[in-house]
Amino acid sequence: PPGTPAPPPPPGVLTVPGGAGGAVLGGLQPWSRYRLQVQVFNGRGAGPPSAEIRFHTPEGGERPP
Repeated sequence: PPGTPAPPPPPGVLTVPGGAGGAVLGGLQPWSRYRLQVQVFNGRGAGPPSAEIRFHTPEGGERPP
């Protein structure tokens, strides 16, 4: 209903305002693999998610766990 605040995003979700030119993902761990998808939403609802982007963070620490 109008005036009802949106629920908080689930863990692992980063919400970025529409006018933002980019975003920084924090809390990534060294020697870890990640998957990322982008999904746009507005007053008309959510759009389809982007293709999955896979990446890893090899640097950090002396060796992988």
